[in-house]
Amino acid sequence: MGLEKTIQKKRKIVYLELLRIIACFCVIINHTNSGIFLSRTPDSKIWWVSLTYFFVSKTAVPIFLMISGVLLLGHVDTYRKWSSRMLHIFLDILIFSFFYYVWSMYTADRSVNLIEYLKLIWQRNVTNAYWYLYLYLGILLMLPLFQRLSVNMGKREYELLILVCAVFMSTMPIVIHYMPGAAFSSYFCDPFFSEFVGIFFLGYYIHNYVPVKKEYALAAVLVFGMDILLQVLLTYREYQVDPQQYLFFDERTFITVVTAAATLFYLGRCMEAVLTSEWFWKVVGFFGGCSFGIYLLSDFFLDSYYGIYGNLSERMNPMIAVFFYECLIFLTGAAVTAVLKKIPYIKKLL
Repeated sequence: MGLEKTIQKKRKIVYLELLRIIACFCVIINHTNSGIFLSRTPDSKIWWVSLTYFFVSKTAVPIFLMISGVLLLGHVDTYRKWSSRMLHIFLDILIFSFFYYVWSMYTADRSVNLIEYLKLIWQRNVTNAYWYLYLYLGILLMLPLFQRLSVNMGKREYELLILVCAVFMSTMPIVIHYMPGAAFSSYFCDPFFSEFVGIFFLGYYIHNYVPVKKEYALAAVLVFGMDILLQVLLTYREYQVDPQQYLFFDERTFITVVTAAATLFYLGRCMEAVLTSEWFWKVVGFFGGCSFGIYLLSDFFLDSYYGIYGNLSERMNPMIAVFFYECLIFLTGAAVTAVLKKIPYIKKLL
């Protein structure tokens, strides 16, 4: 029985590591691919392929939040452990943002100003990807309350919380976009949890209340495909209305994005029952363990390798070029992270 529990625990970790890899790579896609369809029109097949790729990548943030929900909800940490989590993310923001700040000052041929830097990180994220660190820090600040709430909630309460967020926070903005008369008083939603909190709890719900079944997995594949197709077609409709402003559905909290993320999250969970190769799980464990470091370093390598991508895109299909570019960012980030994790104090930040 003890061995069985150990095996289940390891598999749960690997399943979450697999999702981390997917989400991390989607972050890179989201920051590299959009220039392709934005520089083309629907007359080009590449516009359609790139836009589809774009909407797949939008699942990154919801997946990260759902992973956090699985790991952080359903139990109550000590305040010492809570403060340690807070300090960890705070130091990540402070230290890695400083790296990007110094780099930007160097490339702009400006001198480093510590006061300017501290003001900067207080007001906004220094680099594109780091907005999520601020969101996550806010979730951690509220974590003692969320944890105590979660341990006293049953399945019905989770469903109510998720349903309220899904309908009023994630779906109604789309309805109102097409039917302005459906708009309601904003004060009604003020007492609700934010969409991000709903997604955070959704991950815990899927992990604990949605069983792994073949028919559910097939349904998830179908829903995922139809959802991505719907986003692409609706965006094409937006393009026909205004070719300059057509990315209305570029919103990570919309029900269209969250649905795609939730089905992908569920399919990731199902993978542990399908893939039994020990070698596969070891590879997943390695890259999953490096995923946070890859995320932290991704914007640096994105800028560093942009010239390579530019040269490749002139010589081959831009979708192949951008995929190679993304793999280069991911693999370099993994290699550097693996080295950094061997440094005593730095490894605690990764």
